[in-house]
Amino acid sequence: MNNEKMRFWSKVDKDGPTVSHVAGLGPCWVWQGHLSRGYGHMRVGDRKLSAHRISWAVHNGPVPLGLCILHRCDTPACVNPTHLFLGTKADNNRDRNAKQRHASGEQNGSAKLSEAEVLSIRARYAMGGVSQRELAARFGVDLSNISRVLSRKHWSHV
Repeated sequence: MNNEKMRFWSKVDKDGPTVSHVAGLGPCWVWQGHLSRGYGHMRVGDRKLSAHRISWAVHNGPVPLGLCILHRCDTPACVNPTHLFLGTKADNNRDRNAKQRHASGEQNGSAKLSEAEVLSIRARYAMGGVSQRELAARFGVDLSNISRVLSRKHWSHV
């Protein structure tokens, strides 16, 4: 693992421009190697590992089974161990949602409706005289999509 540690450190920029600064924890250490969706990656043997998980292991030991490594700084390429903390997938999702780092509404690439259409669907249904099936046909989406819009399981922010 010594060779892998040397390779790891050769790809870490501790002195570059500050991407983010977490109060009391210093600047991000930015991964300069391969990135995928903003996260650093490095091959170790035949495995491609996340750079922030490698950093955690180097500084704290193995990542416990089933846990994620989360970023306090919200900089995916950061490998500063003081910016990293353990959490479950649910913790990761809550953190993402609390910081509004997820694509919702029209920013979601797979959205089939616009915000205006969602508001129109809710208003038309509230007035009565129209079924969910009719709304689905009118807006060109599945009945289940209309149901989720009306129950606010989808587009809850609108």
